[in-house]
Amino acid sequence: MGTHVMKRLLATCFMTMLATMPLHAQVSPFDMSPERPAKEPAPQQEQPAAPLSPPKIAPAPPVTGKRFVIPQDSLSFSGETGEKTWAVFITEEQAASSATLSLTYQNSLIVAPEWSTLTLAINNARIINEPVQSSENAKTLTVDIPGGVLKAGLNVFKMSTSLRHRTDCDVQSTYELWTEVDPSRTFLTFAGDAAQKFRKIDDIRAIGVDAQGRTTFNLVVPAIDRIAATAPMLHLAEALAVLANMPNQAVTISPALPKEQLPGALTILLGTDEDFQGLPTALLASTPGAPAAAFVDDPATGGSVLRVRGPDWQTVTTAVASIVDPLKREIGVPRSFLSTQTWRSPNVPLFTAASRARFSELGVATRNFNGRRLRTEFAIGVPSDFYANEYGTATVLIDAAYSEDVLPGSQLNIYVNDNIAATLPITTKGGAILRHFPISFTMRHFRPGANLITMEAVLNTRSDTVCAPGTGSTSPTRFALFDTSEFIMPRFARIGIMPNLAGLSGTSFPYGRSDKPLPLIINNGGEKSYSAAATLLARMSVAAGRPLEIDPRATANSTVNKNALIVGAIPQIESTVLTQTGIAESIRAVWSDVRDVEPAADAGPGQDEFDLWRERLAGRGWRGQLAFFDEWLNRTFNISLTSFSFYPGADEPYAPEPAASLLMAQRANPAGDGVWTLVTAPTDDSLIESVTAMTQQDRWSKLDGHISIYKSGTDEIQEVPVGEFTFVPTQPISFANMRLIVANWLSGNILSFSLLLIIVSTLLGIATSRLLSNLGRRV
Repeated sequence: MGTHVMKRLLATCFMTMLATMPLHAQVSPFDMSPERPAKEPAPQQEQPAAPLSPPKIAPAPPVTGKRFVIPQDSLSFSGETGEKTWAVFITEEQAASSATLSLTYQNSLIVAPEWSTLTLAINNARIINEPVQSSENAKTLTVDIPGGVLKAGLNVFKMSTSLRHRTDCDVQSTYELWTEVDPSRTFLTFAGDAAQKFRKIDDIRAIGVDAQGRTTFNLVVPAIDRIAATAPMLHLAEALAVLANMPNQAVTISPALPKEQLPGALTILLGTDEDFQGLPTALLASTPGAPAAAFVDDPATGGSVLRVRGPDWQTVTTAVASIVDPLKREIGVPRSFLSTQTWRSPNVPLFTAASRARFSELGVATRNFNGRRLRTEFAIGVPSDFYANEYGTATVLIDAAYSEDVLPGSQLNIYVNDNIAATLPITTKGGAILRHFPISFTMRHFRPGANLITMEAVLNTRSDTVCAPGTGSTSPTRFALFDTSEFIMPRFARIGIMPNLAGLSGTSFPYGRSDKPLPLIINNGGEKSYSAAATLLARMSVAAGRPLEIDPRATANSTVNKNALIVGAIPQIESTVLTQTGIAESIRAVWSDVRDVEPAADAGPGQDEFDLWRERLAGRGWRGQLAFFDEWLNRTFNISLTSFSFYPGADEPYAPEPAASLLMAQRANPAGDGVWTLVTAPTDDSLIESVTAMTQQDRWSKLDGHISIYKSGTDEIQEVPVGEFTFVPTQPISFANMRLIVANWLSGNILSFSLLLIIVSTLLGIATSRLLSNLGRRV
């Protein structure tokens, strides 16, 4: 009987256990994922458990040690070779702490990983040397940086790729090769809190960039509406931009603190001690003798805040001057280079006269190449008064060699700012050594500021015709480019042109060459207008290489015989300013129709479709034939129909399209002895957004002509070429410079040159006839 009772008891316990197992499974599920198929998703029962214990919301996220290092929103290497070199500023605390580097990339499917590599070096120390093998998904590499590699100050980063095709061996296949590096997932990480703090004013140079390659200065000015605050806050914005010298900088001015401290951003407090009373206690001066300009720790964000203070605005202005004055440069001191190393290293040399430079000085190293298409590039700078785009030619003395495997039909190409400038065909067999072989190319595409020169070797070989397996890794060197090659800049004419937005873009001409304060006109300025003006002045100061002196109290009536910069939304711009800068009054009506209107989801046919129809119908009628003829002249002989006119004619008042979100126009002032530059947009929101976008490095370098238009919807920049212009002397009068100026002007005005040639020939004939009539025997 006992046995029977025991069996019944065991059966009851077993049934009870089976009944309670589902209940336990609902409360605490057992992970059976190893026994499921690999493609089965994770069970959904685990998700609802999260709300049972909601996390506490912190008042502000702490600043992490993440430091993004790529100063642009995208980075792509195309072709068989690619290289980018730039510098990153590191503070003493960051250099002393341990650091790791994360890099994320993806490559095209047809890249052969066994023959392709991605390399990153810091201060010539190789940190990453990775086979390129991530075609399906982005791959993240994380490595520890050895101690002693990073140093306080500027650190040179050099990223390069060497790619080979899986199957093909021809030149055309090289255009299918690419590797993209994700800037938002490529960064340094520093250990310790000290590495996140700034201690010295010079540490501003370590502000860095955010995930999109942008740098932001948040100026907190509680007394933003006071007239006494305008000049100091704009001067401080200029100084911060020159000191950081990042390619994509923006300034926001607000009376309130930002909610969080993001990477690539710095908060600056500017005002009197009384203005700061409403701010957190940790940010206030603890004693009356506290430094006027110094960093303080913000416990709310964990980062550093630059505080510029004083008992009154006169003291605050003096504190701002302590930051601005060390960055000033005398007008008479010439610049030998353009400071570009934070996005292009080394700094770009500025050629102001005839000169020459070795490739090694321009950042081009000797290259031994066994592929099909080699591209290497360097940059040179020209001043704002460069005037040789019609007749001038620069020269590259190339030191190179190619093997006997290279076939005739190969060629060397030179591009200037992505425009083909010269081609040297290889016509001989058996290989050759080129020793200072001259390749001359036109300077038509040169513009004030930095100019990118790209050299490309396109190689056809016998071995590539066969394309045997393994060719990509076993081919011997077929082309070598030596760093003893030289770039030669000839003597060129120097005289300024007004108007010329390209000069403003390149070196902030003419404002950067003046020692007088620049009148700045901001009517009814608010936070957004001041932020737009500060962002624009910051960009101009970087181009000029020094902070610009400004006078924010100027008006249109007080600047009739002065230079001026006018910034504001179109309702704030006076009609006299529009007329003087060549803008039609109808712009108000054009922009009022689109002001505060969201674009429709289906906006109809895009600009590309209209362009296609325009090209399709361009040949119909005499206007189409004339347009084709003008295009043919320009393509074949580098001239246009405007070259056949004696006088370009006055510029017609211009009204932009409704799609334009920003207009920049430049023209002579009413007295004709200065230049006015107008920057306007439909609304305040459009003004700050478009100015921020337009001052980014890749767009700023495209400013040109008499008027430039930016369309944010299509990210497009359009220009209105300069018609009527005035010469602005920038150099002492000399016969040599005048001869070059006349030569360039005549080269661009063929009809005038032809007429002058006819007149000179006629006078010469008359003089010769008179001379001969007085000689010889008379009968």
